[in-house]
Formats: sequence, structure tokens, C-alpha cells
Amino acid sequence: MMFEIERRFLCRITDPRTLAGASRRHAIRQGYLTTDGPAVRIRDRDGEYFLTIKSGSGRVRREIEVAVDPDAGEALFEMTGNHRLEKVRYVLGPWEIDVFQGKLAGLVLAEIELDDENAPLPPPPAGIALLREVTDDAAFTNQRLAMLGPEEAGALVRGNP
Repeated sequence: MMFEIERRFLCRITDPRTLAGASRRHAIRQGYLTTDGPAVRIRDRDGEYFLTIKSGSGRVRREIEVAVDPDAGEALFEMTGNHRLEKVRYVLGPWEIDVFQGKLAGLVLAEIELDDENAPLPPPPAGIALLREVTDDAAFTNQRLAMLGPEEAGALVRGNP
């Protein structure tokens, strides 16, 4: 059984030069094939496609991810309709900083995967301010964010610095 232990934070970039120092940068599009229950998503990360199923909520969730060929990946992506999001992911040490694009432009989340759910958090990268933990806030799951229409997405972004 595969599990993911992850914490998520609403954050602000206080020094834009921080992102330039990322060890990796990924352009990500992801779409959701389900609206509740297990999250079933297709992700295009720099032209590679992954089908992922996540169940549960909070810090520890069950996760299964498999690579799919680009033709199948794009066909699955088309099936997601408007349930999509786009982001650029910057990898800074153990942290991943997601800068959302499109309807969610202005939203920035920091994620960290841990080996143990009670492990202490390493400090965030210099130039990144963690504002509020949203791990347990259903409004900030990627599945929920992908479901938002443009007006709802704009209101969420405006309501969160």
C-alpha cells in the first residue's frame, strides 16, 4: 500500500529571486476525472503523463500513481472537461512551491512530503513566507481548486494573500 504524508501551506513569495534558485522547475497541467471520493487525476508534467488516485484526507493519504503514454494521457486530460488547473512547481530543497496560473493566478502553495506525519517541519526556503497551513482545509485540495469556475477562483485568490 502506498501512502503520501504531505503538508500544505498558503504562502507568499517575499523574494522573487528565490524561485530562480530552484533545483527543478516543472510546468504542470492536471485535470480531475472525479468530483469527490477518491481523487482521480491525470497530470501532464513537462510532457510526461501520470494517472494518480488519492483517497483520504489530511496529512496521510493513500496514493497510487502510474505513468501513461502521451496519447492516453492527452485523451484522459480531454475527459476532464473544465475540471483543470495549471501551475509551475519550483523545487527548493525538500519544499515544492506551486505558483498557480490561469484562473488561479496569484495563488501560491508550499508543499512538503514527510517520512512521518509527526516529523518536524524543516524551515521554509528563504524568500518564502508560510502564512497558514491548509492541509486539512478541503477548499485548498487540488481537486477542489480544479472544480472552481473563474469567478469562484478569483474570489478565493482575492480572499487569500
